[in-house]
Parts: sequence; structure tokens; C-alpha cells
Amino acid sequence: MFQEMMNGSRAVLTNPSVQTFEEHERDNLQWALIYSICAGVINAIITAIGNVIFPSEPLPPELRELGVADPGAANVFMTIFFMMIFTVIFLLMYWGIAYGLGKAFGGTGAFGELAYNMALFSAPLSVISNLVGLIPLLGWLMVLLLLGYNLYLTYLAIQAGMNLPGNKALYVIMILFVIVFVLAVCFGFFLAAALIGL
Repeated sequence: MFQEMMNGSRAVLTNPSVQTFEEHERDNLQWALIYSICAGVINAIITAIGNVIFPSEPLPPELRELGVADPGAANVFMTIFFMMIFTVIFLLMYWGIAYGLGKAFGGTGAFGELAYNMALFSAPLSVISNLVGLIPLLGWLMVLLLLGYNLYLTYLAIQAGMNLPGNKALYVIMILFVIVFVLAVCFGFFLAAALIGL
């Protein structure tokens, strides 16, 4: 099944169309999650390697006194563990919101189909983005280009997975983008408040 997903990923990344998504579509939430978790683990390892190659500034003495550990080899395993958990939580929320919006616009697809379609491109693109993000200066520009491609593939995946026409899939994407943006801002404020409270 893993090889089948890799073949599907290659197809949708190199020949993106609703028809390509339909050809490789499966109603298999379990494998969509497994595939995405594997990408999350690879991303955690890439991030750990990036932290070794491009170390961040040492922690200030105030944070060390609070028991905050410097990032190091021991934290790699914790990073992988948390990446696996947060990957599942985030993806289920993201796919669930997309599915709910698709249903609200008259979509007839199954949740597993949509999740599988989205995993086909989001897992490999997240790994590629993480690798490219390590390149100083040009990396961020390439990550933005990959983000645009990711949005386009999400548009196609929603059309195929929810059986929606293009205009309704576009509405789903726009609303989904606003929801994710608002949640990210709220999370950022929450994180900033937590750090200031230290």
C-alpha cells in the first residue's frame, strides 16, 4: 500500500488534474495518516539535522534557570514523538474542516477519500519544503512557491475527493484558508502570551 501511495504521489505531483486524483483515489483514512506520519517523522529528522547545521542562539540564562533544555540530540526523539502526535491532530482537524466545508457546499465524497487525496501531495511536499527551507535566502522563496503549488493541489483534491465543481471547491479553499489563518494567529497569540508569562 505504501508503494501505491508513493506512485499516486508521483502521479499527482507530476501530472496534477482532477482526473489524476480520481485515478489514485482510495477511501483509506488509515493509510493517509500513516503516510503523513512518516512525512512528519522525516520532517522532524530534517529539522533536527538543520538545527545541528544551523544552530540557534544559546538560551538566555533566565530560561536555563527555569529548566528549559538546550536543543540537542536527546530532544530529537521528543521532537519526533511530538511531530507524530501533532501531525495526526492537525491533519484530522484540517481534513475535517475541509470535509465539513465540502459537505456544506453539496459535496458527496467520503472523508477517507479526501484525506487520502490530500495526503498524496501534502506529505511529499512537506518534506520537500522542509529540505528546501534549509537553503539560506533562496529557501524561503522556494517554500512560498511550493505553498502556492500546495494550494492548487488542494483545490484539485477537494474537487476529486468531494465531487465538487471547480467554483465550489474554490469557495471551500478560500474559507479553509481564512479558518487556518485565524487559528494560526490565535495559536501565535496564545504561544506569545505563554512565553511572556514565563
